[in-house]
Amino acid sequence: MRLLLITYAVILILGVTAMLTGWHYLANIAGFISAVGFMLVFFKDRPDEETEFQIRMRRYWYIVFATGIIFSLIFGSFWNDHMGNMAM
Repeated sequence: MRLLLITYAVILILGVTAMLTGWHYLANIAGFISAVGFMLVFFKDRPDEETEFQIRMRRYWYIVFATGIIFSLIFGSFWNDHMGNMAM
């Protein structure tokens, strides 16, 4: 549970800092962390019978990583004026 909270705090700090400062690179780092985390959680070999706690923790991990992807999309990609010809 501690690792989950630390990861969530790092993603939130990167996303909020990107929002406040306009440094889209920070949100892209949060998105990269989330993408790698999604792959690790999704493709991890699971036992045939999981406990309720394991299922709940997997859902929490999905929520944490979805938050990072959303931060990356909103504050990273949409604010990025160097890629995709999005200059104002």
